[in-house]
Amino acid sequence: MNKVMHFEIVAIDPLRAIDFYTKVFDWKFEKWEDSGDMEYWMVLTVPRGTPGAINGGLRREMGTDVKERTKSVNSFVCTIVVEDIDDILAKVTANGGEILSPKELTPKVGWIAYCLDSEGNVFSVLLPQM
Repeated sequence: MNKVMHFEIVAIDPLRAIDFYTKVFDWKFEKWEDSGDMEYWMVLTVPRGTPGAINGGLRREMGTDVKERTKSVNSFVCTIVVEDIDDILAKVTANGGEILSPKELTPKVGWIAYCLDSEGNVFSVLLPQM
């Protein structure tokens, strides 16, 4: 089985990123005290033990300019399923994020939009078609 089991958000300012994701998605963050010298927080998108759920982590960016240092890094774009895409997009912009592409309907999938978080990371939000 080769399923995704953890994601990681990289942040220049971890507290700013925590504020962004808390206000936009109501995620919970727990400082990982046993992470050694690395600043690391566990990201709870849902309660621990929720079947099929993926939770993650957040860490401080290791360089001084994340956009310059990581502009050639390839990564996965995480898609977050939401109940109200318009509400979430309003929260993204109200909390220091940016909408990269407005919502558009993908037939048989739902409404999707791509965004930047407060740290310049790309993610998408999806309101599935029911």
